[in-house]
Amino acid sequence: MTQIHPHIADLPQAPAASVGHLLVSHDLRSALGHLVCAVQLLEDSALDGAAADHLAQVKVSARYMLELLDDAAGQPSETPVTDLAEAFAELERRWAGEAVQKGLSYQTECGNGLPDSLRMPRLDFLRVCNNVIGNAIKFASNGSIFLRAFCAGEDFQIEIVDEGPGFSDSALLKQFSLGGRPAENLESGSGIGLYIAHSLMEKAGGAIAVENREGGGAKVILRFPEDLQMKAAPPVRVEAGAIAGLPDLSHLRILLAEDNPTNQLVAVQMLKKMNARVQTASDGVEAMEQFRSGDYNLGLIDIEMPRKSGLEVMREIRGQAGAQAKVKLLALTAYVLPEHRERIMRAGADGIIAKPLTDISAFGRAILKHTGNAVPASRKPGTGAEMEMEIYNGLQEIIGHASMQELLEKVQKDLASVQNGIRDGVLAKEAAPIRANTHILISVAGAIGAVKLQHLAEKLNAQAKTSEWSDILPLAERCLNGISGVLEFVEQELDR
Repeated sequence: MTQIHPHIADLPQAPAASVGHLLVSHDLRSALGHLVCAVQLLEDSALDGAAADHLAQVKVSARYMLELLDDAAGQPSETPVTDLAEAFAELERRWAGEAVQKGLSYQTECGNGLPDSLRMPRLDFLRVCNNVIGNAIKFASNGSIFLRAFCAGEDFQIEIVDEGPGFSDSALLKQFSLGGRPAENLESGSGIGLYIAHSLMEKAGGAIAVENREGGGAKVILRFPEDLQMKAAPPVRVEAGAIAGLPDLSHLRILLAEDNPTNQLVAVQMLKKMNARVQTASDGVEAMEQFRSGDYNLGLIDIEMPRKSGLEVMREIRGQAGAQAKVKLLALTAYVLPEHRERIMRAGADGIIAKPLTDISAFGRAILKHTGNAVPASRKPGTGAEMEMEIYNGLQEIIGHASMQELLEKVQKDLASVQNGIRDGVLAKEAAPIRANTHILISVAGAIGAVKLQHLAEKLNAQAKTSEWSDILPLAERCLNGISGVLEFVEQELDR
């Protein structure tokens, strides 16, 4: 009989049919987390150029798998925009070594005047490019793989070009179909990579096309219209005392309660690089002893610990008398499902940071956000608007206040136009304008953290394809009310 970890009993129980999936997902995430931690420790070792490149490839791939696991578990990336320079560098770290192993070269060519970022979730952008580049490397037997980025009029374009055999006539006919892989293809694979890329580009509001090159080989073109492009944000000021480019945690006295020695070592190294003062505890009982005898203004508490769980530690701290009960507590956990987060917050956590800790800057920013030292406290959205403020605040932190105001003005205009378009479609009982405007709404709402409105738009877009007006009309009414709420929120933000 399967034995469930005793502390899982402290978390909401999933239906019996999904318990096995939950446990396997947790263990897989944990194993990948240990892999990332080991790589981070090796990065401090003296490695030669080739070994360092291979290590970077392992790290990038493991982090990508962790992000995919989170996305599949309903916890999508909190990075609603894609920093293009970082994304191109990550793609090169992942694929350059594999290309060389096959006797190919991988090259990135960037033109002038490119946008700094795209209004497209980072994970979605990487999934598109990884599927296209993976196909190019699979089918090309010689030559180079080129990723070319340039501006074409108002569009920003990326071309991924190879010198392989190109697309067969049957492949071109089925290019974006689910299971559209031609029977004559000899290479192994599922044939759904282009389907995934097409779906994600359409969701973002961009476009994808494929063609054969005159001189041989294939070309895949990704087009991003002007409304998805973002120019460089003002430089971020680095506080005195901080290592250049890293958040400054020198004002924090931190108790780190983590029973895994590798995870503890990685977290301590990260925190010290950001100038935090850190004391460690290896289980829940030791954490409470350290807490009573020390003077801390932040506790980083692992949820699964021996002798006393992280949930028990947080409840006990919240039960203390005086100022100690009000210390900031952040849970460190690989349990990322919504029901787990709810139970953790009820135990007394001020926030949750997902393990493994793969990015020192993101770790520091998360601590500052939850302790109220970096990102402004979440504001209540306007009446009727349900905003994911972590996404909204994170976007504002990335692009800066001035760029955020410019974005909100465009969002305000787009939402008003979409609202009118949906209303016109409802009055005329025409599905086409509803589909067209909800397609825009999905991208606009998701970009600023109006996740509930985004999901409503997705449902209405799908329903509008059926012409079942008894189902379309109630969804349209909810969508129109949601737009009104988000417009009110945007207006409040523009008045700040």
